[in-house]
Amino acid sequence: MPKALIATDGSDHALDAAKRATDLLAPGTEYTLLTVEPPPVVPEAAPVMGLDTVPITSPEAAEELTEAYREEANESLERTARVLGGEAARRVEYGDAATEITRVAEEDGFDVIVVGSQGAGFVKRVLMGSVSQHLLHHAPCPVLVVRATDHS
Repeated sequence: MPKALIATDGSDHALDAAKRATDLLAPGTEYTLLTVEPPPVVPEAAPVMGLDTVPITSPEAAEELTEAYREEANESLERTARVLGGEAARRVEYGDAATEITRVAEEDGFDVIVVGSQGAGFVKRVLMGSVSQHLLHHAPCPVLVVRATDHS
C-alpha cells in the first residue's frame, strides 16, 4: 500500500492541497498528516550589564507559548483530517518545516510528499524560505506540489 505524507499548516490552501492529493493518488493510499511548529520555547538567560544573566522570558510565559503552538498544531491536523474524512494518522514535529518534513519522509519510508505551493503567508515565506522549493531538491521521494486554486 502506498504511503503519502501530507504536510499541512491548516491554511485553506493546505486543506485544498490535501483534498486534491486524495483525488490524484491511488485509492488505498495510506495518509499521514504532518504539521511542523516552531521548537518548544525554553526560557533562556541573557547577559545584562552588571548582572550575570536575567531570564528573557518566564517559565510560565514559555509554557503558555508552547501550549499555544501545540493547540495550533492539533487544530491544523484536525481541520485537514476532516477534509480527508478523518482517515489519516496525525503527527506533530517541532523545528524547521522543510528539514522536518524531509527527515520524517526519509525515516518512515514515505512514497510521496504532498505540500501546497504556498504556506501561511508572505512574511512567513520570506523569513523561512520556500518549504516546497527545499523539498523538491532534498526529499527522499517524489513531491507533489499542489498549486493554489482561485476560489473567487
